[in-house]
Amino acid sequence: MSVESCTRFLRLAVEDPQVRQQMKALTGVAEVIRLARAGGYDFTVRDLMVASSQAGHGDAPEATQTPKAGESSQAAERAKPRAGEVYHHEYDMSELPGFAEIIDELPRLKIKPSTVDLARFHDAFREEDLRSTSLAPSSPAYRAWRDRAAAESTDTTGDTRRDFHLVNLDEHVAHPGYDGYLAAKTRVVAALEKVFGDDVRFSGSMWYPPSSYRLWHTNEDQPGWRMYIVDFDGDFADPGHTSFFRYQNPATGQLVTLRERPRMVRFFKIEQEPDRLLWHCIVNPTERHRWSFGFVVPEHWAERLAERS
Repeated sequence: MSVESCTRFLRLAVEDPQVRQQMKALTGVAEVIRLARAGGYDFTVRDLMVASSQAGHGDAPEATQTPKAGESSQAAERAKPRAGEVYHHEYDMSELPGFAEIIDELPRLKIKPSTVDLARFHDAFREEDLRSTSLAPSSPAYRAWRDRAAAESTDTTGDTRRDFHLVNLDEHVAHPGYDGYLAAKTRVVAALEKVFGDDVRFSGSMWYPPSSYRLWHTNEDQPGWRMYIVDFDGDFADPGHTSFFRYQNPATGQLVTLRERPRMVRFFKIEQEPDRLLWHCIVNPTERHRWSFGFVVPEHWAERLAERS
């Protein structure tokens, strides 16, 4: 294990087209280390931090980079949000040109790693936290809940993080099905790059078991357009009782709740200006299993879809 080994791998990740493409499918340090070890490069998380720093921010692989605050394009020139502004776009996957390959890969992406302790996961559920998703982030009631939650040092499981009651699939690199899952992710990136004609990379792969949630957040440190592919393990019996994506309209302060369905695609933009932050949360209060796969997509994604239609 050494910084030198890590430096060689980071150089390979830039120079080798195959490795560079795989790196676009990774979202976490554990995945980077596993991929490197498969190629004979052995190093630790600390080695990776040191090597990335020495190589320079621009030479670090996508999965290890953190966008700098203030890098949002044209931030200073943006007008204040307008009441009629559109903040989300939704499509059925089957209607999007070029998405047939991605639909074919969904069974290989929708995994349930054997390394997940579901009993422990369900024990960590907090009804109070779930109820906070009904409060507007700008409201005094929400701020009171947030301050109360922050004052508690640990939750019932001993974890300090309460806003993330779901499974990050990319943290589970030790389960037997990981290699097939990574191969599918890499193929999906390639398929999306054909659709959009530009670089695409994964931003997250999340499994939402029944009664899971992601509490209010903005992702403001990672600005740009996001695309999420959302799917389930079956249809909803009641279209009025589904998982949902909720956001606070930056212009009006109103809460917008978007009911979900199998095989859908959602686009929205993350911005950094205080009056344009897109506060959003995700809740799966059903017995269905939900998966969402996030991607950083180019600014011209809508034009490319229109051109292919």
